[in-house]
Amino acid sequence: MRPTTDADVMERLYGADVPPFALLRRQRPGLRERAPVELLFGEMETVRSLDEAAAPNDAPGPGVLALLPFRHLAEHGLPCHDDGTPLRLLRVREHHVLPEDAFTGRRPAAAPPVQWRDAGFATSDAHYEGLVREFVESDAARGGLNVLLRRDWSARLPEFGPAVAVELFRRLLTAESGAYWTFVVHTGGPRPVTLVGATPQGHVGVEGGRVVMNPLCGTYRRPPEGPRAEGLLSFLADRKEAEELATTVDAELAVLCRLAGPGVRVEGPFLRGMAHLLHTQCRISGPAAAGARETLARALFASTVVGSPFAEACETIHGYEATGRGYYGGLLALIGRDGAGADELDSAAVIRTLVVDHRGEARLSVGATVGGRSSPQAEAAETRTKAQAVLTALTAPPPSDERARTPPTPATPDPDDLHSSTVQEALALRHAALSTFWTKGIATPPTGGPAVLVLDPGGDARAELAALLHLVTAVHSPAEMIRHDDPGAAGTLVRHPGPVLLASGPGRPDDPGCARMAALHRTAALLVRDRPPGGPPVAGVGLGFQLLALATLPDARVVARSGGAGLAREVDFFGRPVTAAFRNTCTIVSGPDRHELIALHEQAVRGVQFRPESVLTTDGAGVLRRLLG
Repeated sequence: MRPTTDADVMERLYGADVPPFALLRRQRPGLRERAPVELLFGEMETVRSLDEAAAPNDAPGPGVLALLPFRHLAEHGLPCHDDGTPLRLLRVREHHVLPEDAFTGRRPAAAPPVQWRDAGFATSDAHYEGLVREFVESDAARGGLNVLLRRDWSARLPEFGPAVAVELFRRLLTAESGAYWTFVVHTGGPRPVTLVGATPQGHVGVEGGRVVMNPLCGTYRRPPEGPRAEGLLSFLADRKEAEELATTVDAELAVLCRLAGPGVRVEGPFLRGMAHLLHTQCRISGPAAAGARETLARALFASTVVGSPFAEACETIHGYEATGRGYYGGLLALIGRDGAGADELDSAAVIRTLVVDHRGEARLSVGATVGGRSSPQAEAAETRTKAQAVLTALTAPPPSDERARTPPTPATPDPDDLHSSTVQEALALRHAALSTFWTKGIATPPTGGPAVLVLDPGGDARAELAALLHLVTAVHSPAEMIRHDDPGAAGTLVRHPGPVLLASGPGRPDDPGCARMAALHRTAALLVRDRPPGGPPVAGVGLGFQLLALATLPDARVVARSGGAGLAREVDFFGRPVTAAFRNTCTIVSGPDRHELIALHEQAVRGVQFRPESVLTTDGAGVLRRLLG
């Protein structure tokens, strides 16, 4: 039998009985040359759980491509519309690596025409602006919640089939640059579904024994003449953009710290350049604590496509969006093994993706991250720009053979602007404003001694606490967690021989109808009254600080916090200036002048209103060491 050539493989793609397949170009961050195209042929299965997604053997290379729908969040107890979109696995039977010019070098004679019918957004700009305005005016937005709200573009593609999908993939390769994954996935079968997209958002990966995430947030719309330094510098200096990225990084750190051992690091921000947009992103990584499948199962979805805090954002999406998201906001995940037989995982968020069903009905979902300071008009414009970035590539007329032979544009467009010294200096300033604990680590060893017992205040706070526990372990001693509603929790906290830390969480401490908050008040009062004087401290952050302040200071009161929640500002921490991240919807005031109480140090009762574990808090390690020491 003669060896299989690239031409043979391409002929199979355009054949009448092509099996389920995927085409992937994975342009990982930092890779300067254009990545090749991977072609996977295999068998498509519908499964109930990711437990069935383990790589089938020890052979190197990809073993399974998983398609996770957005409704998979229900497996984690999170609210979402159940639209029946299945969890699918492509069991890889063949893996081919093809040069990009196998697709872009010449348009195959078998490539069919692509027709678009009845194309347009399902809802008007005015309708989307109304949704944004309603959310911006809500208590949730004022309290610091950021959420991605979607809208849908739809069209009909007559005579759609696998060959048309390959042609659309070819157009994306030619016209779009800088995407993390450019892909087509065709499920095959009597009612096939096809996904074609160019997503800038990677999610979780395992490579070289480390778990890696690439949180991305912030969108700069490239002017028609291309990016210019002054526009980029204005974008990079925008405080709102910087804080939205930091909020996303905080949310992803909370996920990654559940998946990694000590030594988590934050790098960036970097610029990811695409044909029509630029995004800012960071890279966070740490030693992998589990295998590829387990890591994927525990990682949830990218907060970029949901919001932060994650659970509250899911509830908001469920309330504001009337229908399910299908695969939008879900994941494509490639599980396999490297050359040494170790687990490998790479995954990408399903955004900027056209989903076409067996009838040729196509849907492209796009969204904007909306917060308390969002402009409805600007967010609607962002959704149009994101849709247009994909549609310009997908609907462009195919290039002539002569144009197709022209070398493709670099992975990052206009390097003179993106890599100019002034742009790099602006990125360096953004990096310098991040917490040194997460960017550099700490040389000082942990204080040692008994474990720190951390009170989980409930209200879905546990998912957000992993970064705080990571910081506690690094600066003091191992952290152990106890839920507020565990039997005998208050007594256990009082008797604990080491420091006690009341963590932050959702809710206002002055909510009269909340049984959880009433129980937390009783626990805080018991700790202040019954912990041995002169013993290890009782400390609190965020909500925990508020509870302790109310239990300690007779004149302490709760008031709504002015300004947008989540803002970083410089405060005085017992004579030392600290840039700190504030996340709670309210604050504590005290004294005759009703001044805001930032920090508390009343003998063994201590705390801070802000969040020391945030990447926006410059010396969170030093703050926490003083609270627990």
